[in-house]
Amino acid sequence: MLRSQKESNLYLTIDPKLEALEKSFSELDLFGDSQPDIMTKMINDPYNTAMGGFSKVTNYFMDYLMNGTEHKHHRIDLTEMISNNLLHVNIDHHEEPGYELITCIDLPPRPEVTREESVTPEEWASYLDADGRIKDFETLRQRIFKGGLVNSVRKEAWKYLLNVFPPEACSKEKAVIQNKNSETYFRMKLQWKSFSADQESRFSALRDRKSLIEKDVSRTDRTHPFFEGENNTNVQMLQEILMTYCMYNFDLGYVQGMSDLLSPILVVMQDEVDAFWCFAGWLKLIGSNFELEQQGMKNQLQDLHRLLHFVDSQLCSYLEKHDSGNLYFAFRWLLILFKRDFKFMEIMRLWEVLWTGLPCKNFHLLICVAILDSEKMTIMENDYGLTEILKHVNEMSYKINLEDTLRKAEAIYLQIKNSKYRSDVVETILDLEHLPPQEVPPPQKSEESSPSDKNGIAMISSQKASESTDISEEYEDLERNYPTLFDLPY
Repeated sequence: MLRSQKESNLYLTIDPKLEALEKSFSELDLFGDSQPDIMTKMINDPYNTAMGGFSKVTNYFMDYLMNGTEHKHHRIDLTEMISNNLLHVNIDHHEEPGYELITCIDLPPRPEVTREESVTPEEWASYLDADGRIKDFETLRQRIFKGGLVNSVRKEAWKYLLNVFPPEACSKEKAVIQNKNSETYFRMKLQWKSFSADQESRFSALRDRKSLIEKDVSRTDRTHPFFEGENNTNVQMLQEILMTYCMYNFDLGYVQGMSDLLSPILVVMQDEVDAFWCFAGWLKLIGSNFELEQQGMKNQLQDLHRLLHFVDSQLCSYLEKHDSGNLYFAFRWLLILFKRDFKFMEIMRLWEVLWTGLPCKNFHLLICVAILDSEKMTIMENDYGLTEILKHVNEMSYKINLEDTLRKAEAIYLQIKNSKYRSDVVETILDLEHLPPQEVPPPQKSEESSPSDKNGIAMISSQKASESTDISEEYEDLERNYPTLFDLPY
């Protein structure tokens, strides 16, 4: 055990078996099926097939890291296995011939950011006029972003944040919306409840979704008082809302992970209709996470890589050199918006902050950057590789300080916003005002030489030179399955 040279309170543990672990894993029979059979399973049931395979990875390297045991049959490199079976990201360091990509930019100082007290019932009431309309929704959104909401305010406030009620609706108009929503919900619920067992036997799509939902809700947040115990009616309500959502959105249906997104909403609303429409509003924001084509997840991982490269090219370069440049470890964060990474009450605060849409587009990506910034020293000084980073991220679950993370994420946003050298790519990701091209002094240390103009000043093109690299991604058609490395299937 060694003391960190940079942080006196950080101790580095050197595992003598680390080299052997990185080189190979024995008896990692990930996909033991024959190739034709596994491909058939992948096409017919991509999610569950991948779940079974990746659970073997989890069990294997967790057993090795925790118990030091290693089996002695087939040998396969974990990094190669994951790259071949899940996600492949190629980093193109020469995006455009004749243009230099600025790989290191000195950002302005990161400002100090403070958080505020939560919005209380009294303060909430002050934003409503005599007819029940919200008088200044923009100011209210700012307050929610900076301080969140007291729990007793959430049931009403979340309906505005998730677009169930428009802020300009008066009390009478909200009552009309509520009645219409209730009528629509129970009509859709009756549709799936009216199927007989005989009909259901010939409706495989509905039958399969129903089976998956029943399996998931039986193990979603069952330690929470709202869902614990046998024959809990709240668990049944969770299942019926998810089944009704399948009728509401046939194309998307149900995908594992959605129950995680619903459970905090149901705990707050404690009403089937209100919870359903808030959940539907939530999925309108992030439904692309669960689409079969995976384009939403592809875009987010790509954008996260670009932001990380702009904010901290050193860490980004380290991850690339240690088989983690594809940011595999962030998949669960993005898929279910940190639901398995913060405590139950904290995830409510985090989500309502994200629902404000402030201070920029894709603020959740800056949450990821902030977490990585906090863990940078631990990862780099311990020389973590792919498996160690995965294990470390998994062990961080429920231990991340939310308020510190929110402060740091906002500070990083302001740091980027105040930079004169941000590129079009960064501006697009965060929806920032476009800046004209700027002259950038060449960095003192760079892995690549920087061609200069006649005055010796490196130029950055707002259209051609992105802040990092162009990422071309190739995904196997596995349906949002990578979180099994972090035990997402409970």
